[in-house]
Amino acid sequence: MAALDPPGRTARASAGRTLARRLAALVLAAGLAVALPPASGSAASLPQEPADLKKKYAKLKAESEKLSKEYRGELVSLEEAKKAAERAAAEAARVDREYESTRSAVVGLASTAYMTGALDTAPMISSGDPGAAVREAAVMEHISRNNSRRLANLKTLTAKAEQSKQTAGKKLDAVEKEIKDLKSQRTRVKKLLAKYKPEVTQTRAPTGGGSGSGRPDGAASGTKSPIVGNSMTARMRTVLVEVDNRFGPFPSIGCARPGDPQDHGSGTACDFMESTGGAMPSASAQAHGDNVSQYLINNASRLGLKYIIWKQRIYDFRSSGGWSQMEDRGSITANHFDHVHVSVL
Repeated sequence: MAALDPPGRTARASAGRTLARRLAALVLAAGLAVALPPASGSAASLPQEPADLKKKYAKLKAESEKLSKEYRGELVSLEEAKKAAERAAAEAARVDREYESTRSAVVGLASTAYMTGALDTAPMISSGDPGAAVREAAVMEHISRNNSRRLANLKTLTAKAEQSKQTAGKKLDAVEKEIKDLKSQRTRVKKLLAKYKPEVTQTRAPTGGGSGSGRPDGAASGTKSPIVGNSMTARMRTVLVEVDNRFGPFPSIGCARPGDPQDHGSGTACDFMESTGGAMPSASAQAHGDNVSQYLINNASRLGLKYIIWKQRIYDFRSSGGWSQMEDRGSITANHFDHVHVSVL
């Protein structure tokens, strides 16, 4: 019947189908724009952007480094908080990049659909070739499903990005709180540091012997604990001898570590082992470590202690006091479950 059509009718029908395709794609693009979460840089974006976290961290890092020098180094709880904040900020930045990449892909698909009219419902109604209509519908369905998955992933990433940034913010708040606490003790710490001047590392054989409540796992039957790295300051030596006389023998006491940038390297720290081979100490050995720790806390001022670490907790005598939980370092030994770490001023 095409011969009976008025002139220009075929062209108008073709133009109508093209317009329908454009409109369908435009509707899809508009729908996607509504469904998409806001871009991370927009006014309605997630709280505390990575740039804000970086700026805050840079400020706190400078404060902490100044405080570490003033308080004679190795503010472990503060360093732990800083590392946790760094990890959280890095994760927030990674999720944010993934979010932006996925969002760009979804927006790009919508834009392409609008420009090309690729997603077309019109052929299902007006095409003279049913086979072509089915093929186009199948392509449309495939792209639609693929984009639905991307949209679902985008929503998941939105929630994840928000959580990551909130976590990073909380970790930075912990750093800030730790700095404020340490600063509040400045007057007391200055007096403590004036009383206990820095010392030079010395090597001298200690005496041993004695007993305490409970017993370390694997300790020898002799009166002296074997010492690994028998080089330390006189103050650390005094603490070692006193603890060993009262609570020893230990399986071993680890002190000097050449090349260690912190207290083990400067001869101001020793580890009193409660078990061997990285094994979790028995109930008896844990009770023994608890007694060692409490004795050190009770005598910290007299002995010139800086801090002790035991069971993934730190007691820094330059802070306002009390145990503080530490980040998980990944093993029994790294988390100080098998030894009591002692650092002196």
